[in-house]
Amino acid sequence: MKPAKRPKGKPAVSSFPVQRRENRFTFYRLLSMVGLLVILGLVLLVGAQSLQQYRLQQELADYEETIKLFDNRNEELSLEIERLQDPGYLEVLARSRLGLVKPGEIIFQLEE
Repeated sequence: MKPAKRPKGKPAVSSFPVQRRENRFTFYRLLSMVGLLVILGLVLLVGAQSLQQYRLQQELADYEETIKLFDNRNEELSLEIERLQDPGYLEVLARSRLGLVKPGEIIFQLEE
């Protein structure tokens, strides 16, 4: 191959100094990249902690709701226990749920 010809009128060597860009990272570029990575890591860490805190608060609210439901049910059952101690209430339950009658009573059932 033949070497490429230079245009006429231009010298082979330039009289101006040529500034070359260095392709390697300087210390300051490296330091700024490390700083950005540290900041990004901290932001991600704070975000993850906030998400976990939100989930735990939701779970706590769900448990508190469940506790309220169980407390209400417990109160209802306590009242039912107190009513079952009354013989009159037991008689009403036996007549309505079990269809029991006293001896000598006549029952009339009306069909609708």
